Amino acid sequence: MTLSGDIRDAIGRGAEFLSGAQLASGEFQVFTSTDPEMKEGCAPDPSIFPTALIAQSLAVVDEAAAALSGALDFLLAEMDGDGLWRHWPRAHPYHRQLPPDLDDTSCAASALQAGGRVFPDHRALLLANRDARGLFFTWLTPRARWAGAAHARVALHQLRHPLTLFLFFQRTSAAPRDVDSVVNANCLFHLGDHQGSEAIVEHLLAVLRAGAERDCDKWYDNPFAIWYFFSRALAGRSEEAGRIVVERLANAAPATALEAAFAACALLRWRVRPSEDAIRSLLAAQLASGGWPRAALYHGGRPRLARGGFGAPHPDTPRWGSEELTTGFALEALARWLDADS
Repeated sequence: MTLSGDIRDAIGRGAEFLSGAQLASGEFQVFTSTDPEMKEGCAPDPSIFPTALIAQSLAVVDEAAAALSGALDFLLAEMDGDGLWRHWPRAHPYHRQLPPDLDDTSCAASALQAGGRVFPDHRALLLANRDARGLFFTWLTPRARWAGAAHARVALHQLRHPLTLFLFFQRTSAAPRDVDSVVNANCLFHLGDHQGSEAIVEHLLAVLRAGAERDCDKWYDNPFAIWYFFSRALAGRSEEAGRIVVERLANAAPATALEAAFAACALLRWRVRPSEDAIRSLLAAQLASGGWPRAALYHGGRPRLARGGFGAPHPDTPRWGSEELTTGFALEALARWLDADS
C-alpha cells in the first residue's frame, strides 16, 4: 500500500476509534494524573476543553463527521447563556466554582463556528476582557474598571457567590489577572484580526524570539504544544514566526505521538511538508484500538515568579490527556498531510 493509502486506512481506524469511545453526550474522555507520563494513577475527569480541541481537529477529517457532530452538540449543551464556557461540565461537582475562561471559550466557539453552529455573539464580551497592553485575561471575572454592560452582567452573577470565587483563586494556581500566551493565541485564532490584535501578535513573537516556549504559559510547558497553538494563530500574520517555528522543529525530536502530531500540524500551517519518515513514525504509533497513546497536554498550573516566567509545577500537580485527545491531533495531522498532497 502507498503512503497515502496507509494514511487513509489509519484515518478510518482512528475515526472509528473516536466514534466508539465517544460518550452518549458527545463528550470525549480525558484523564488526570500527577504522573507526567500519564502511565500511573489516571482517573477520568469530565472536562469541556478536550472535546473542544478534538472538535477543532476533526473539522478537517471527513471520516469523523458523525463524531464531530456529537462533539458540537455537547459543546452547545454545556455553553453558558452568554456564549461562554468553563473547564468542567455542569455535571461536575466543581463546575460552579469555576469562572468562565477564555481558553475553553475560544476553542469551543472556534469548533462551533467551523461546524456552522449558531451561538451567542460574545465578541464584545471577550474583547472587554483585556489588560492595558491589549492582551486577554485568562479568566472572565469582576474587574476594577468598567468593561461594558455584558462583562458587568457576567461579573455580577459571580459576585452573588463571592466566597466561592475567592476560594477558587485561593486554592488553585489560578489568579484573576492571569495573562497566558497560549490562551491569547487561541483567542486570536478564534476572533481573527480585530482592533488591538497586533499586540497579541507581537506578544507571541516576543516569546518565540526569546526561545521562551517552555516559560510563557501557566498551564502549558510542552514546546510542541506551544508551536502548534502559536502556528495556527500566527500563520498568515507573521512570516518571522513561521521561520522561527520551522527552524525550531527542524532541531526538535518528538518524544510522543502527541508531540509528533503537533509537529506535523505546525509545519503544515506554514506550508512545510513533514517528511515521509515523520508521517510513517506517526502511523507506527497507532494502537490496535485505532487510537494513539495517551500523553499529557496541559497541567494544573505553576507559580508565576515576580521576576517573570514560572516556577516548576509542584510534583502533585495534575496533568490531563487521553487516547482520544492524542487521536484527534493525529487525525488532524494526517488529514492535513493528505490535503497538502492533493
